[in-house]
Amino acid sequence: MGGLDGLRITRAGPADLDGLGRVFPPLDAYYRERGRDRAGGILLVARVGHRPVGAVFVSTRPAHEPEIVRRLGSVPMLHKLMVDEALRDRRVGTRLIRTAECALRRSGHRRVAVGVDIGNLGAARLYRRLSYREWPWGLLDTVRENVDDTGKVVIVPDVCRVFVKIL
Repeated sequence: MGGLDGLRITRAGPADLDGLGRVFPPLDAYYRERGRDRAGGILLVARVGHRPVGAVFVSTRPAHEPEIVRRLGSVPMLHKLMVDEALRDRRVGTRLIRTAECALRRSGHRRVAVGVDIGNLGAARLYRRLSYREWPWGLLDTVRENVDDTGKVVIVPDVCRVFVKIL
């Protein structure tokens, strides 16, 4: 894939879902299956020209995990940060996260959280580099939303690290 000249990040609209589905099938299934196109968050998409090269969902609804709500209240959460493999390590994810943080600040939010798979050391490094701190309450029992061969979201038990940033 070429350079990142002209990379722009915008909110996704309903017409964007088909294009996202071709590039990021797990995000597409997650977004459609869980009704993410309704109130309660925004889907940000990074594009070079018309081609989507990254995306993240910013949920402003209370987390599904009671432990997060108990410890952090109704903190906004980042979900499904995805970047085209050919463009990883080129700051696309960083720009998506920073755009999400700016949107949250403008909306009056003072912090944001994200769950990171315990084996995803690259994501943990990214969030630490962006001033996220691992919360002091250890690993979180949660669920993972996988996409099966038919495109249906399948929920399985999982464990993750929780990172929090003061905005």
